[in-house]
Amino acid sequence: MAEKVTKPNPMPQPDSPVLRIPQAHAYLGCSRSHLYELIRRQELARIRLGGRAAGVMRADLDAWLQRQRDAANS
Repeated sequence: MAEKVTKPNPMPQPDSPVLRIPQAHAYLGCSRSHLYELIRRQELARIRLGGRAAGVMRADLDAWLQRQRDAANS
């Protein structure tokens, strides 16, 4: 009988300064492709975590969210 495979929880750990890509797009509430577009436009910096793994600093995500709020309120 095959075992059921479950995906890891994409929600970030409360104290983690770096979020992996699935965690980062869940944190922002956007699609993965939109997150990659933000990285491509250099609005967010991608960090190499080794091998193919990449992440984004939580502080960068928070700063981007704040810029979006500021722009919406101006």
